[in-house]
Amino acid sequence: MAKMRAGAAVLEALKADGVEYIFGVCGSTTNNILTELYDRKDIRFIDTRHEQNAALMAHGYSRASGRPSVCLTTSGPATINLLPGIALAYKGRAPVITIAGDVSREHLDREGNQAFDLVDLFKPVTYLAKHVHTPDRVLEAIRDAFRIALSGKRGPVMLNIPRDLLDHEMFDYEASAPGRYRPTAQRVRGDDEAVRSAAALLLKAERPLLLAGSGVIDSEATDDAVKLAEMLDMALVPAYGHNDALPNSHPLYIGIPGWRGAPEAAEAIYRADVVLALGSRLSQSSTGWDNSIVNPSSKIIQVDIEAAEIGRNHPVEIGIVGDAKAVALQLIEALGRGRETPPSRTAWRAQIAELKEKRQARLRAEALTTGDPMLPQRVFPELNKVMPRDCMITIDAGVCPGLGYDRLNFESPRTLYNYFSHGALGMGMCVGMGTKLGRPDRAAVSLHGDGGFLYTAQEINTAMRHKIAHVTVVFNNSCHGSEKAQQMRQWNERYVGVDLQNPRFDKLADVLGGKGFYASKPDEIADAFKSALAYDGPSVLEIPVAQNFPPRAATPGQSKGGH
Repeated sequence: MAKMRAGAAVLEALKADGVEYIFGVCGSTTNNILTELYDRKDIRFIDTRHEQNAALMAHGYSRASGRPSVCLTTSGPATINLLPGIALAYKGRAPVITIAGDVSREHLDREGNQAFDLVDLFKPVTYLAKHVHTPDRVLEAIRDAFRIALSGKRGPVMLNIPRDLLDHEMFDYEASAPGRYRPTAQRVRGDDEAVRSAAALLLKAERPLLLAGSGVIDSEATDDAVKLAEMLDMALVPAYGHNDALPNSHPLYIGIPGWRGAPEAAEAIYRADVVLALGSRLSQSSTGWDNSIVNPSSKIIQVDIEAAEIGRNHPVEIGIVGDAKAVALQLIEALGRGRETPPSRTAWRAQIAELKEKRQARLRAEALTTGDPMLPQRVFPELNKVMPRDCMITIDAGVCPGLGYDRLNFESPRTLYNYFSHGALGMGMCVGMGTKLGRPDRAAVSLHGDGGFLYTAQEINTAMRHKIAHVTVVFNNSCHGSEKAQQMRQWNERYVGVDLQNPRFDKLADVLGGKGFYASKPDEIADAFKSALAYDGPSVLEIPVAQNFPPRAATPGQSKGGH
């Protein structure tokens, strides 16, 4: 057992759990930890220009790498600034551990300077928020935090540590491998009888469809999902925002459902007689929570690691609690043993091919549109020409970047990042920077509207200081597009708060230490984007686009849109 300063002991505990980055802003209550990073190379402190953005970067890092990350902030408003970013980690199930340096214990509950009830503020957006009361419980609390953040459906945890527990303290530190205080292998198998029943139902299906959710990505089950689909001629459709759960070039792949997805994918779900929701909670964005996308006569097999999600949003024929990969392997094994002859699915394969071609024809027609400024849809075929195959793409909230869900191509897992039904306008660039830190071998790109970009544009300076090569593409239509379209259609063009006056974003990038690029014509985009990708630092590509463009067509079977 080693005797070491408290801050050093905290860092050793973080290192034991694989932490390589701490994100945050310096502060007086956490200097006892920060100063112990001096001259260390194994853990880096990424100091941001705002605490919210530290949480967003931590989210991106953890989702890209699959590893935990840490946010470190000082008392009061500094930690409160983390809340929007931690809320995204909660929605997106990213294992982000917040260590909040609070005021000294003697100043708690007395309305002292920067004293707030931080624990209760964080409880709704974390899996655990707790106050550490004594020095000898600090390291125990850190191990608790990692155990909870990395168990089952991963997610954020918050520890509130008063500064006097760390100031001038010496800790007895004993190294402990993570496997001694938390499970490191979690392949929860499904109930064997339920799996056999699901296999039998899938064998009999005439029009089976596999809906792949985030559980497929988290459990690295993409190959198993594809194998299942190929065994049964299942249509392949990822849940909304999880395009990277399945290889988009696969012959059985159609597209994603949802308001900004492909109507052809929604039509495929509606036609299916059996839907295997693998690692999917059947979210509002994917299914509308009604019968507009999921046919009420369809039989649903739902697989989820959380029992509470089974049947929560749609009634199920068979519910299986388990890890998506483990259950997929069980189904493959059960189907391989089956003696039943499945029905001919020649007609279903023809329908899949028809819907796939219908979508591709629609996208090809978009690539021929003209206009000045160009329609935002016109940007994506140009980006696709030079987008690296394994590029990590973060799609910010907003109508223009959201068009990318139906128009960009994804071939491998952990290449698409978004706001996970949280909204979180402006999250794109910081999450994208975090993904680059998590997977430095891959290119990282974020897509923004002009409204969201200025929420966090100052972090170009952070990317410059820490040498993070990241490309931000800004669709500039000089307005909050979603809201302006709504005010136009529903409130007779009574525009309030939706029109924007912007600087030149490419020039702003130059001022903040990055590199700016500009493309106002479709034939300029690919070259400008290629140059931005080649730049060894943060870059911004600004593209002026039209404010008004046609909404997507309604899908047969849909009673309403808006999801």
